[in-house]
Amino acid sequence: MKLTAVRLTNVRRFVDPVEITGIGPGLNLLSAPNEQGKSTIFDALQALFFKDAKSWDKDVRALAPYAGGDPEVEVELNHQGSHYRIAKTFTKASGKGAARIWREGALLHQADAAEAWLRDLIAPPKDGPVGMLWLRQGLTDFADAKDTLEARRDLMSSLSGEVEAVTGGQQMESLRRRLRADLDRLVTSRGARKGGPLAEAEARVAALAEQRDTLAGQVADLRQLLNQRQLLRREQADLSAPQETAARQSRLKAAEAALLAAKRHREQCEQARRALDLALSRRDGQAARIETQTARLADHARASKALTQATERREDAARTAEQAAAQLKSAELAAAKARDAVAAIRKSIAATLRAEAAQQAQLRRAELTERLAQFDALEADLVGDRQRAKEAVTAAAMARLEDLAQSVALARHARAASAAALSVAYLPGAEARLSLDGEPLHEGAEVALPDGGRLEIPGLATVTLHPARGSDSGALSEAEIALARALADQGFETLEQARRAHHARNAATARLKEGEATQRALAPEGREALVAAIAALPVGSDGQADAEGEAEPDRADLDAAHAGAEAGELAADATLAQRRTEEAAAQKEAHGALAHAEAAEAELARATVALGDAEAATAELATLRSGLPALEQAVAEARAEEARLTAEAPDLEQAQAACQRARSVVETAQARLQALARDLAVLDARVSAHASHAVEEELAEVTDQLAVAETTLAALHFEVATLRRLDQALEAAQAGAQAQYLGPLMAELTPLLRRLWPEAQVQVDADSVLPSQLARGAAEEQLTQLSGGTQEQLALMVRLAFARLLAKSGRGIPVILDDALAYTDDARIEALFDALTLQANDLQILVFSCRQKSFRELGGTSLAIRPAARRD
Repeated sequence: MKLTAVRLTNVRRFVDPVEITGIGPGLNLLSAPNEQGKSTIFDALQALFFKDAKSWDKDVRALAPYAGGDPEVEVELNHQGSHYRIAKTFTKASGKGAARIWREGALLHQADAAEAWLRDLIAPPKDGPVGMLWLRQGLTDFADAKDTLEARRDLMSSLSGEVEAVTGGQQMESLRRRLRADLDRLVTSRGARKGGPLAEAEARVAALAEQRDTLAGQVADLRQLLNQRQLLRREQADLSAPQETAARQSRLKAAEAALLAAKRHREQCEQARRALDLALSRRDGQAARIETQTARLADHARASKALTQATERREDAARTAEQAAAQLKSAELAAAKARDAVAAIRKSIAATLRAEAAQQAQLRRAELTERLAQFDALEADLVGDRQRAKEAVTAAAMARLEDLAQSVALARHARAASAAALSVAYLPGAEARLSLDGEPLHEGAEVALPDGGRLEIPGLATVTLHPARGSDSGALSEAEIALARALADQGFETLEQARRAHHARNAATARLKEGEATQRALAPEGREALVAAIAALPVGSDGQADAEGEAEPDRADLDAAHAGAEAGELAADATLAQRRTEEAAAQKEAHGALAHAEAAEAELARATVALGDAEAATAELATLRSGLPALEQAVAEARAEEARLTAEAPDLEQAQAACQRARSVVETAQARLQALARDLAVLDARVSAHASHAVEEELAEVTDQLAVAETTLAALHFEVATLRRLDQALEAAQAGAQAQYLGPLMAELTPLLRRLWPEAQVQVDADSVLPSQLARGAAEEQLTQLSGGTQEQLALMVRLAFARLLAKSGRGIPVILDDALAYTDDARIEALFDALTLQANDLQILVFSCRQKSFRELGGTSLAIRPAARRD
């Protein structure tokens, strides 16, 4: 059957007649925009071929125009060498529709005869081949598969021959149903069927096996209990043997005695170690005192030597000044100038207290008691030293005070050397004498005026002499103010007080360090530990403590003053100037020598304060040096004793381990004997309980019953395996038959699919005769998992395959595609165009599309919807 023309009147938007003519036998294309009536033509053709003219169902009603009227559909076609025209008019009035068929222009059938002729022409299923060959717009799957199922099956049956012969027939299905019924009686997909013979046999075997295992366990338990009781009785006899018990006790006593001896020796070693520490502390303290006293004597000697040199320099300078003055007087005025300057510095030295540690007592209690007394006595002495060490001036502050005092002395001498001087020469016969600040002013004596003065001229006037404005008095004032402030900051009024306090601090710090070191040597773990050690000693030891002190050294005051210079008489002007220059230089040297001497005196004073009385210090040093060998000897003896005890010391940890092991052996043996008695009592009771039951006879009986049950279960398992194997063989045979059944469809469909997917394999369900899965390469996908484009492409290929099968069976029907490629991309649509063109050689294909530009490349006969004249 090949369509050649289509005409519509009163069909939806086509109220006026329209027609499509020139439809070719192969590929035809109707390309028009949306809402131009392509889907209307598709639905009208379906109604013409597959709806009775007297029908007014919803599909037919949907064809009626909005303005009303009876839909009229007419087609022209060629079939078996003849030209036919078929026309149908659908009317709302029930049973009033009309159907007519013309062949070669002559009326052939009408009404029911026409409907019957159409049914024979197409041999359709219930609703026609629209789902099998005609692809509606937007339909990408097989939604009408149920409606066309019988048509597909009939088609496949007619192509394959006798279906019963190919699929195995009803006998195979009956056999498989009986086989599955037998399997269902025994098993399910999860295992043995509950309440069935197999489940009962498995339960019987499991119960008997459990009972057998229980009885076997009881028999094994009874044998194990008897063996265990025998072993326990043997062990009890070994442990309770008198000779073994005596040997264990003997080893324990020997280990305890060795441990006690090791502990006593450890105490002796500790005592010797403490004695060595005390001897070392005394020796090191004595050596430190010798070193300190030696350094102090050396410092005093150096200071004395420096003072002697400074005094000699000062005396030489004074003599030079006197000579210069004498030369000046003899040369001009024979004046003499005398000048005395005395500076008194008194120093005091406080002696440091030295504490001698008490001698070690011979007995332990006496030693500890003496050490405690010494500790407490030192603590009482150190309380004041700690306070003095915190409050007195520090070494840095004292060094700063000394530097400031030296700056004052140097500034004072520098100011005197640069100040203006006054000398007087009385006229011969003059009796009146001048006085300066109330003191007579002798002729020829040059008096320095660094601070000015009041010059009294008897009977004439009083002259006030002011210091020169450019005199260097500011440096002296600043130095004196800085010294006064520094003394005040430290809480002293004079430098001598600060020196005495600093010396006292140094002595207190030395005593504090020595006392604390002695305390640590006396009580390494603290006083409480020492008291506890005394309390822990057994009653009977006694001890005593004594203390030594040192007297504070006496003060020593040294005063020295010397100043004077004489000047000679004024000579001639030239000689006088020279002599004055020489005398000024001599005076400058005298002042420098004096400052140097005073600094040396200050250094000697510091050394004297640190040393104290030199003879006493020397005697003390000799005493300290003479006592050092004895302390060295004490250290050597203490070290030798400590080494001897350490070398002879037994291994305390080994003794402890041996004692602990011996004690553990005794205790473990006693505990084991008790445990054995309890365990034997329990075993006796359990053996008696097991012996009262005939478990071995019951085990033999259950073992026989289990063998019978296992034979029955094995037979049932063999039956299940046989039934399953037979079912698998029948299923494989039926699957092979179905493959032969679907062979014609696969032969047509596979080449079509390969045009889009070269390696594609499609799986067709034998029951529905439709694709169920598409495999491309290694990927296998269900039909519902494919994209919309792939589904519509597969749907088109399947319909083309069925169309070819129908054509081969002599029932060729046109393939009509209404916008069937809405989701296909440009690359695949080209391949589909080639497939449609190729199939159009054997099939008539009508393609309706709104994609005018894309479908220009399809080719084929171009169709158009045009107005048509109404036919009578």
